[in-house]
Amino acid sequence: MSTTKFRTDAHGKQSTWCNSYTTQPQDVELNCALPLDELYGSEPYDINFCFPYLPAALCDEKLGVKLVPFIPRLHAETFFRFAVQHPEDFQYTRFPIPRSLEEMLAWFERTCRRNTFNSAFAVLFRDDNGIWIFGGFLMLVACNPESLSADIATGILFHNFRGRSRAREPCSLILRYCLNTPSDEVAGLGLRRVGWHAEAHNYPSQSLALSLGFRLESMRRWSRTVPPGRRGNGKRLRKGDPVHSAGADEVYYTLCWDDWDAFGRNIAKGVFAKEFPVKAKL
Repeated sequence: MSTTKFRTDAHGKQSTWCNSYTTQPQDVELNCALPLDELYGSEPYDINFCFPYLPAALCDEKLGVKLVPFIPRLHAETFFRFAVQHPEDFQYTRFPIPRSLEEMLAWFERTCRRNTFNSAFAVLFRDDNGIWIFGGFLMLVACNPESLSADIATGILFHNFRGRSRAREPCSLILRYCLNTPSDEVAGLGLRRVGWHAEAHNYPSQSLALSLGFRLESMRRWSRTVPPGRRGNGKRLRKGDPVHSAGADEVYYTLCWDDWDAFGRNIAKGVFAKEFPVKAKL
């Protein structure tokens, strides 16, 4: 905490001021120091999300896909094993490959559960025996109840659940959840805008966004830092950079409520009906 005091003069008056803000420690060892009950959360697990969970909007029984809150006790070990075995699948995501299960749990606790504007979802697929299997992961971030907006981030499907247009299924569910209105037959949040971030070199993500009806809005250079070992934008940092981490350029897409009403909803209905799209060209 800074104890430096400053003095400002205006209109013959004086006032002193300071800035007591302290950054949240990002040191890995400190993250791992969280008590076990905080790593796994309470029972019942409190997702601490600014938007309500609407299970009907996040499930399609005929398709056999649904999104449920990511619960560490149920999903963390499976997700950790996948992340360690397939780090290449995370090269364009914000998720840092963990060195231990505890480190990953600490990341979820700090990034998702303690941040009421972020939420993590487990993607479940129903097998031939009617059992729901954990097969993927998806996040909503930067959610804003005031502006009625949210961004989709860090979408991953496990290898044995991938296939033609399979990634479009959970994405279509999350879009229905966000963009349907509360008065629709399948009630949603009634958001006005959903964003989609894709790193400049992540062409599959960009193609997926376009196939769902997203519109290209902007290129965001130096949009964020990337974890060590990631490709980033490949650009050299300037001398004196205070972070010393590579940066990422991101392409930003949006799907707004009027796009959803005009064509996005029909695209999602086609996904639920297993109508395969023509591959989008970038």
